[in-house]
Amino acid sequence: MFPLNIHMITEKQTESTVSEQPRKPRRKAPSRGGARPGGGRPKGSTNKISGKQLLEEAERVIGKPFITSLMEGYRDTILEGDRKHRVVYERLLVDKVASNLFDVEVTDSEDTILAKQRAFAEAIAQIAGLKAAN
Repeated sequence: MFPLNIHMITEKQTESTVSEQPRKPRRKAPSRGGARPGGGRPKGSTNKISGKQLLEEAERVIGKPFITSLMEGYRDTILEGDRKHRVVYERLLVDKVASNLFDVEVTDSEDTILAKQRAFAEAIAQIAGLKAAN
């Protein structure tokens, strides 16, 4: 026999490929985020700055009502031909106007109220029957 070169591939190495070798499962790196007990904004907390305070301060700094300043900015985008910012103003205005125009009132008729009461009573009876059977 002749000595093997250490760089030569042996029969044993050709039979087992890399994909056949068992892999160790990867562990997910520990994260530092996520919910924690007592974390987050406390219930009942209020905003430090209200919308009203923000508008009042803007008017004080600008020296005129905020809506006037807003409309002047919109006029300037039209006069300058700035279509990109004009669209921003128009979306803002349409959103405000549309939200004030559409006031949806939901009312139920007497028949609808009675049907809902019957359906609720039947559901409660079924739940009570299931609990009694168990």
